[in-house]
Amino acid sequence: MSGLALTSGGLRLALAPESGGAVAGFWLHEKDACFALMRPLPEAANDALHAACFPMLPFANCLRDNSFRFGGQTYSVAPNMPPARLNFHGSGWRMPWRVAAQSADTALLRLDAEDGVWRYRAEQRFTLTATALSITLCVTNDAASPMPFSMGLHPWFPRHGASQVRFRAGGRWRLTPEGEAVGQACLPPELDFSGPHPVPRRGLNECYEGWEGEARIDWPAIGLSLALSADPVFSRLMLYSPQADPETFCLEPQTCPPCGFDGLETDPGALGAHILAPGDCLSGTITLRLVPYSPENTQS
Repeated sequence: MSGLALTSGGLRLALAPESGGAVAGFWLHEKDACFALMRPLPEAANDALHAACFPMLPFANCLRDNSFRFGGQTYSVAPNMPPARLNFHGSGWRMPWRVAAQSADTALLRLDAEDGVWRYRAEQRFTLTATALSITLCVTNDAASPMPFSMGLHPWFPRHGASQVRFRAGGRWRLTPEGEAVGQACLPPELDFSGPHPVPRRGLNECYEGWEGEARIDWPAIGLSLALSADPVFSRLMLYSPQADPETFCLEPQTCPPCGFDGLETDPGALGAHILAPGDCLSGTITLRLVPYSPENTQS
């Protein structure tokens, strides 16, 4: 598998453009130690599903029953993660991207896509400093008529022992076992991460509403924390812990909840969908900043 690497200070980022524009790995090299800040893509793998991070577009998460109505027309998508019934995270992460520009600490990946429903262009701009990684995601409607879009990023994080997570949100969406949204609900204490709290080591798939755009991962065992910040366009946060891999979890900033294209005919954009005219773009930046671990540190 080909790829490219960015470095700045002790940080190293590996990209796999041909594998859905995915991040293959994100590490801190310090003295004789190397810490994975995201789950690395296995060396022999080329599927973005196993990568450190991949983009979600032209929609994030799922559509109810794989379809939506817009402009008097019904659009349908096919499942893309067999044996799952639903299409998850759109088509962008299932297509090869190309390298449009690169330097020692920056890279620009581009995608021109036509997937049977959407015709769009997308960009991911990666910028690495000695302490942070910023990813700017942009999707442009390349069709001749307006279309709904949403987007997000899907990073995977290693636990490194007793990791803790903290973020503030106003509520959560109740989801079916398949992941479709069925309504909003209050936060029970066990799913409230406003203070540092370990992610349960069990299957977990939660969408948080009213997310403030800041989150933090603490790794006390290695003395490190990763502060995540997202532009306001990413107003929802998914917390995912896979049943099959208890050593990882995901914090996924995205613009809308699962089934965010519900009701487009009556109230476009109510759930965070963005209606883009031809040539219009939707963009936002997510930054992961490395900070020393301290129990007294706040998210700011």
